[in-house]
Amino acid sequence: MEQVEECVDGIIEILHGFMSGMSHEEICDKAKHVSKLEHNADLVKNDIRNSLPRGLFMQVDRATLMAMLADQDSIADKAEDIGVLLSFKAIPLIDPLKVHFSDFIDKNVQAFKVVRAIIADLDELAEMGFGGEEASRVEQMVDQVALYEHEADVIQRGMLQALFANEDDLSKGEFLLWRNLLRDIGGLSNYSEKLANRVRIMLAIK
Repeated sequence: MEQVEECVDGIIEILHGFMSGMSHEEICDKAKHVSKLEHNADLVKNDIRNSLPRGLFMQVDRATLMAMLADQDSIADKAEDIGVLLSFKAIPLIDPLKVHFSDFIDKNVQAFKVVRAIIADLDELAEMGFGGEEASRVEQMVDQVALYEHEADVIQRGMLQALFANEDDLSKGEFLLWRNLLRDIGGLSNYSEKLANRVRIMLAIK
């Protein structure tokens, strides 16, 4: 998850740079760096998969851990995808999209940061037998992830409406890139919620 966080932090830097007028060349360079970070995350993910014990008792079953790894991997993949999209072509940040773009990014990042904190608490949760006050606190954090994801979805729908209403101000390529960019940024909170819900299910089973 630390590797995934590096990917997300890298893409946040790119998105903020995009909003503040960073050159396309610099965006491309930073996107390449995020791709390297995503590859590093893949290496760690594969190491974990290869080292999970088989046939031995674990506090969390192997299938659950594998699913959680897959969700974390999806977040890193989405971060890389965002960088790749922004490297394809310099696209304009027209005013109807600019109005809510920063808030949209923030809600997606907030969802990720909360689930990042949840994963960091898993050791302590395990020590408490996945119960008690710590479990209750984590369940509240899961609810917070869901709220941020919902708020991001609401903003995304509004931005998509603005995108379609102003598509004549963009070339076909710019329109498609914007549509895909909004989808992939939204993927950060979608997969964060999915990961958080896996933790909720794990707590319910325990």
